[in-house]
Amino acid sequence: MGSLSGERQIRIGQTEVNLPAATYPNFLPPGDDVDPIMVATNWITSFEKFLQSQYLYPPRDIFFEESYWRDHLCFSWDFQTWHGPEAMNSFLGRLQSGCQFRRVSVYNSNDPDKRPQFVSVDHDGKVRGIQLYITVETDAGTGRGLVRLLQEAKSQIWKAFTVYTALVELRGHEESIGRRRKPGYLHDQLGSKHSNGFENWQGMRNAQKNFEGDLQPTVLIIGAGQAGLSAATRLTELGILCLVVDQHPRVGDCWRNRYLRLMLHDPVWYNHMPYLPFPVNWPVFAAKDKVAEFLESYAQLMDLNIWTSTILRHARWDDNNKQWEVTVERHHLPDGVTETRTLRPHHIIQATGINGEPKIPNVEGTNDFHGRICHSSQFRGAPPAGAGSLKRAVVIGSGVSGHDIAQDFFERGHHVTLVQRGPTCIDRTAYVYGQGLYSEDGPSTEDADFITHSVPLALLKRREIEKTDVHMLENREYFEGLERAGFSVDRGPDGAGISSPRRLLSRKFKFLQYAGGSYIDVGASQLIIDGHIKVQRGAVARITSRSLILDTGTELPADEIVFATGYSSMLETTKKIMGAEFAAKLGEVWGIDAAGELRSIWRRSGHPGYWFAGGNFALCRYYSKMLALQIKAIEEGIMDYKDM
Repeated sequence: MGSLSGERQIRIGQTEVNLPAATYPNFLPPGDDVDPIMVATNWITSFEKFLQSQYLYPPRDIFFEESYWRDHLCFSWDFQTWHGPEAMNSFLGRLQSGCQFRRVSVYNSNDPDKRPQFVSVDHDGKVRGIQLYITVETDAGTGRGLVRLLQEAKSQIWKAFTVYTALVELRGHEESIGRRRKPGYLHDQLGSKHSNGFENWQGMRNAQKNFEGDLQPTVLIIGAGQAGLSAATRLTELGILCLVVDQHPRVGDCWRNRYLRLMLHDPVWYNHMPYLPFPVNWPVFAAKDKVAEFLESYAQLMDLNIWTSTILRHARWDDNNKQWEVTVERHHLPDGVTETRTLRPHHIIQATGINGEPKIPNVEGTNDFHGRICHSSQFRGAPPAGAGSLKRAVVIGSGVSGHDIAQDFFERGHHVTLVQRGPTCIDRTAYVYGQGLYSEDGPSTEDADFITHSVPLALLKRREIEKTDVHMLENREYFEGLERAGFSVDRGPDGAGISSPRRLLSRKFKFLQYAGGSYIDVGASQLIIDGHIKVQRGAVARITSRSLILDTGTELPADEIVFATGYSSMLETTKKIMGAEFAAKLGEVWGIDAAGELRSIWRRSGHPGYWFAGGNFALCRYYSKMLALQIKAIEEGIMDYKDM
């Protein structure tokens, strides 16, 4: 019989933590005579009976009391995680229109990895169960699922520990990809309602891109970064006409204009865009200009309608017609002509990044400083050190930007000090070719995303605590070196901050909850350990003409000061775009809600027809499809605004 519990103690440097071990239901390890296909078939039969039962009783005969069911749009027009049979039964008894169950079955696939089989349910392989992929049909469409079963010790019945269901396609409104791709006959396209009578493909595209005549976008997307482009691509493949506007002159400028030595800190396999992965010859970690060029090419290849150098000036929601009236100002380059257009989209997606406006502390003496003071958003790069040009740089903030900028100053030959106010979660991940979900020899990106999101965040957090312990113990000397150098390391929220060194299952919980406060080591941490980047703890009290003084009384001589102090919420950008009164009606954006899902992003925002989109490449790739399905369902009358 297996029941994992107890307490573990871990001490790294001056940090000592006692944490309860992850607990799992009382289970029996699978015997040699267990047939996973038969177990899966029997469980599916019981699960289908429950779904047909009108939810008269909680499903305790097929779910553990400690079980989780995560659902993305399959049984509700939202993202939900239910914990325990009572919660599942209570919600399912109030299903919305379009989400009524029809049938469920074991997923039929020739892929041996998708057949019912024995798997490890926990981090270190002590909890063994059976995993099965399922297909779910509802009134609205088809979904897929992933179930993990354990054999209960007391009853010896196989029950679900985790269930994940997600809507894949709306019936009759499938994506035009793969076997459903359009034939491409010009006589079909040029006769469509969006062709405006042009005689060739390029003329038709120009008319669409400029929204000539009475053509109007159904969705207006603000921001042409990975979030905006992912959403536009998903919507386009569902037949939704989109327009992306961006204030910058070129697509990709949101990456192109950042500090010169910025690179992605996630490996290439984790960062593919929808439908079009990065080339196979790309490095593991891509430079920001390389990413910018790819996004610009991506927009062209995916036939996206984009207006650059365009600013939204006014927006008003018409509740009677369920549409917006939007005024945008479009600057045509290089001729300098300014055009004002009125658009009437049904939806606006704010894809301006999960961070809002730069946070720049109001520090006494800033105007007296003789050198340059800037925020990390304004920093482009450290100048090379030369005769008489050696600088003493102070970087305030110990997140990703702070580390990158400090490393830049050091590698350009300057003295640099990193000011750390609070502890930082450090990930010393060593990405190895051929290991893990997102890797050279891993499953397809779509399958890796599906497996990743099949784990409820509450359970994933529990696993990450285990992985963090292992990671810190395996790298004990490294973390103690950081502590000796004066750098304070934390473990993320409740000790769940470090990603697995072998599998990139999710971003750190510190990123998911706070959108910052962590760093994946690409070199700066070792520079701190070796003493090349100095560390000072404390907050900035005031600035003099040639120094910075901390609240500890420490004075740091400085010729240049960079505030890598992060950004405000997306709602601050909403205030600039839509006004403070509108932003006040919306819920907080980002972070994890009480149900264990991301708050107000890629889902209902608090106002009809207004959506938020943002996150790293992997989150944008996955959730952009979820957002597109919601908008398509609304446009086709499958989902009603009252369901929101």
